[in-house]
Amino acid sequence: MPPATNALGYPSDPIWAPPGYGMPPSHYTLPPMAAPAMPDYDIPVATPAEVVPLAEQASTVRKPMHAPAAASSRPPNRFVRMWQQIGGGSLTLSLLIHAGFLIGAGLIVLTQTLQDKQVDFLPGGGTQQGAQASAELAHQVQQKRRQNLQKSMPRQRLLSNSLSASMVLPETPADTLDPPTSAMFGSSKLLGSGGFGSSGAGGGFGKGLGMGSLGGITFKPLMMFGMELKDTRKIAVVMDVSRSMTRYLPIVARELDKVAYGSPLVLYFGCGLKTPPADLEDKVRKASDDRFDKFWYYWEGKEDMGMLHTDYAKLKVPSGEPMPLEAVYKQMKKRPHTYFIDFNGIAFTSTALMCKEVMEADTIYWFSDFQDAVDEEQVKRVMRKLRGRKQKLYMHASVRGNSFEMVRDELCLPLGGEVLETKVE
Repeated sequence: MPPATNALGYPSDPIWAPPGYGMPPSHYTLPPMAAPAMPDYDIPVATPAEVVPLAEQASTVRKPMHAPAAASSRPPNRFVRMWQQIGGGSLTLSLLIHAGFLIGAGLIVLTQTLQDKQVDFLPGGGTQQGAQASAELAHQVQQKRRQNLQKSMPRQRLLSNSLSASMVLPETPADTLDPPTSAMFGSSKLLGSGGFGSSGAGGGFGKGLGMGSLGGITFKPLMMFGMELKDTRKIAVVMDVSRSMTRYLPIVARELDKVAYGSPLVLYFGCGLKTPPADLEDKVRKASDDRFDKFWYYWEGKEDMGMLHTDYAKLKVPSGEPMPLEAVYKQMKKRPHTYFIDFNGIAFTSTALMCKEVMEADTIYWFSDFQDAVDEEQVKRVMRKLRGRKQKLYMHASVRGNSFEMVRDELCLPLGGEVLETKVE
């Protein structure tokens, strides 16, 4: 049995006490405590009438005025949660920023596009309005050039008394020179000008754009002897100058210069189309070359043709002798862009039709009597060459010789050309 314990839970029998420990006291006495000091102010005491039962007090207790109301937290819907999970807020902010950049850039581009740009150009055409606009623009451009020239060119004059002095003068900027105007091109007197003077632009500007009669390029339909050459803006002429045909040369050259001044004109003695030998002399020379004198003197004169075939290389032009058909000779000698191929036989006109001097033309106009022999293989070779250059061939026959039909059917018509029927007197 367990030992008996006292009121504090300790065993009352000493034998149960652990060794070394004394027995606890049988009872405890609390030490006397001093009375608490009372405050020196009166404490209100409720009267019996004011006493309210606790049950009533509990029923009349009010909640604090500022007690936080219970938050009615409603969870977001499924779409909002998913949008937040994939970072939709950051994406929306990025899209708004980029949209702002795009709108700003669009406004800048639109503003610059709407600004009027001053463009200097000379309009083509042949109307009165175009001519007035061209004149006004030319005047404005000329004023600009003069202002730039006055600003850039020095106003001092340089003088040197030494013949061996090394002086370098400032070059005139290219953009300060007056460009040619349509008024300059319209005057035949100005076409012969040799520089950039106030009277117009000459020299290299003879090949510029115009209304016809300039460099072979025209905005109007090009006509030769009353016939329109379709889709032609630049023309070249191959002319048969055998002795029976030379009398037509001034008329053809005059007609050519009337519609397309300065166009290439290639003179060839004969009109045959035979396959040339490998060692054929086919060099194209300018009519201003000294060799043209010999070519013209013998082949356009009255010398025996048989003798010329054998002795031509040894012959020289006699000094002091007048040229045959001297007026025509001088006309060809002075005309720009006039060429010839020295006599190499009457059957190799393909060297003139395919030479590089006519390769830039849209149309090749061939004037001849078409009496010399042609072969089908060479005709096909010429057709492939001209078709590769996208050139048309127009034929104009003084008489319809033996080769006329083959050249027409196998060369002229397949290339998109036509036959001129106008009689040349």
